[in-house]
Amino acid sequence: MNLLPKDSQEFHQKEYWDNFFKKRGKKAFEWYGEYHELCGILHKYSRAVDNILQVGCGNSSLASDLYDVGYRNIRSIDISDLVIAQMSQQNRHRGELIFEKMDVTDMRFKDEEFSVVLDKGTLDALFTDTTEEVVTKVEQMWEEISRVLRVGGRYLCVSLLQSHILSAMVTWFSSRGWPVRVIRCVEADQSKTAQERVFPVFVVVATKFKPSSTMRPVLELSLSTDGQISRLGEADSLVKSVRGCQQFCALRARLAGGGDQTIAEASLDLWEAGQDKPRYSLFLAERKKQSNIMFAAFIVPQGREVEWMFATAEGRAQLCDSASCSRLVVVHLARDNTFSSLVQVQEELAGPVLELAPDNLPSKYQVPFLSAGSEQVGDRVERCRGQSTLSGQYVVEDVCVGVDHVRRLIFLSRPHLTQSEAILKSVKGKNKKTKKVADLSVLASSYHGIMVGSLGIYLSAPCKVLVVGLGGGSLPNYIHSTFPLSNVHVVEIDPAIVRVAQDQFSFTLGDRLTVSTSCGLAYIKNSVEQYNIIMLDVDSKDISSGMSCPPPSFLEPHFLDLLCTRLVPGGMLVLNLVCRDSVLRGELMEVLAKVWPSVISYKLEEEVNEIVFCSSNEKLKSGEVKKTFSQAFKLVNDHVKKATRAGEDLIDLEEALQLLKVSH
Repeated sequence: MNLLPKDSQEFHQKEYWDNFFKKRGKKAFEWYGEYHELCGILHKYSRAVDNILQVGCGNSSLASDLYDVGYRNIRSIDISDLVIAQMSQQNRHRGELIFEKMDVTDMRFKDEEFSVVLDKGTLDALFTDTTEEVVTKVEQMWEEISRVLRVGGRYLCVSLLQSHILSAMVTWFSSRGWPVRVIRCVEADQSKTAQERVFPVFVVVATKFKPSSTMRPVLELSLSTDGQISRLGEADSLVKSVRGCQQFCALRARLAGGGDQTIAEASLDLWEAGQDKPRYSLFLAERKKQSNIMFAAFIVPQGREVEWMFATAEGRAQLCDSASCSRLVVVHLARDNTFSSLVQVQEELAGPVLELAPDNLPSKYQVPFLSAGSEQVGDRVERCRGQSTLSGQYVVEDVCVGVDHVRRLIFLSRPHLTQSEAILKSVKGKNKKTKKVADLSVLASSYHGIMVGSLGIYLSAPCKVLVVGLGGGSLPNYIHSTFPLSNVHVVEIDPAIVRVAQDQFSFTLGDRLTVSTSCGLAYIKNSVEQYNIIMLDVDSKDISSGMSCPPPSFLEPHFLDLLCTRLVPGGMLVLNLVCRDSVLRGELMEVLAKVWPSVISYKLEEEVNEIVFCSSNEKLKSGEVKKTFSQAFKLVNDHVKKATRAGEDLIDLEEALQLLKVSH
């Protein structure tokens, strides 16, 4: 299988190219490779009998090198009088080499005079930006190259392929019926140190065909001189693949001590040729301490890539530490692909993974491929897929996590984040066939268990609970089924998600479990109801924010004041907070403290969630807040064990005492 790298959003194009131009300085040509490095491609796409034109020759020795191996019909042009004089003098003993002063945008040659046009870095030098003046000049150059090339002739362009250059080339030439093949010249890296191999060299082969209205664009990519050629359906796929190669090289250089040191964690997608979705995502974790394993790959079973250990940089660093591995490549198996075995994955990834190995890796080192116990590549069964006008495309899938079967709701705009999940159990239907349904007596998410712990303060009487944010409905389902004195009302803005909860997660409405399809902000504003507990479990659609749960509008001071009035005296706001910005979190805690006299937080270990309890309840004013919560959690544990016959506590009391923090 031919796997192509694709660029990730963390690959900073501007910084990458700024770094190149800084490194390059006045030594332009050496970055594009010498003849002995380029000859494998040049000889493959040109012959000694070809009539060859080299545009923008500068002081490159390319023409003389070709001459010395038998090429005779080579004309070289440049706009500089000095360059032409120097090159003519240097090559006076090569009588058939011709050097002429000429502007590549206005050449004096006859139509279809040449069979090959060579361009080593000239396009890159001209195509500095996308201003109208520059683009016009570049297109004039291409028009002239097209004019002087005969049908079947080739334009061989040695370039570093900034994305605007490749996009323009693909568009211009393919629109005129020219097949475009991009070849990575790996040999051009051989004379450079590992730290200098940041900027890969490519040769673009554009072949002149007669225009045809029925011919579809032919776009191809090869990752090496003699490598497999992959045909790509769209220009965007080719551009992304080239950017992926550039990112891959930047990553390897960085690992060798060069490249971009600012990226906290490196990642890369690998795509099967011709496909529009990734097959693998690779993440790199490193351990600075002395380790038992020098280098390894960890294959995350399908469906488990959303778990903290595998989905976050912190989790992957911990995984690397637990494995005692100096450098660990953590591999996600992307959805919409088929994986039969760990052996298959190992065979497909052996080459790409080895590219990320340390330079001092022993030559015969066997890279260990690790996985999560007996799960191997795991199993992923898609239940349904749909489109929400508010959240975009979503998918519900069943996966195995150890001995448990879990159903998960994933928004594909954030594929590494679980929106909602439920433990499954097997039941027999009316036709006596076994099917898997959500087990309402179990909570799959640890943070939901902590939120439920707040009910311990109100267990002595019927409790009205408002849950803002439904997801799959696991939290309100559990409260409704486990606490018979509770009345739960849910507010969910997205009707598509309400349907998913009912169809896939056993969310069933009744007298004590109701739902409003409405904006949570508007519902709170317009409602006159008061509740013992209001739970905010709603995510933000703005993924660029430092706080992904809840949306910032739910934490505006005027809305928090309004929330307070919707609580009964002594009631409690329970907030699921996901905030990676410590400054923003600190400001939020100060805002909450201005509304409620007691603000208590519980940051879950190995998860992104932090549960914040806000209340004016008298039980929390005694100064023994942790003791009060510990008693409340114990009451919930005892109640849950009786109601569900569970053998284990819902909440770890010892851990709770350690993790509960009194913020105010």
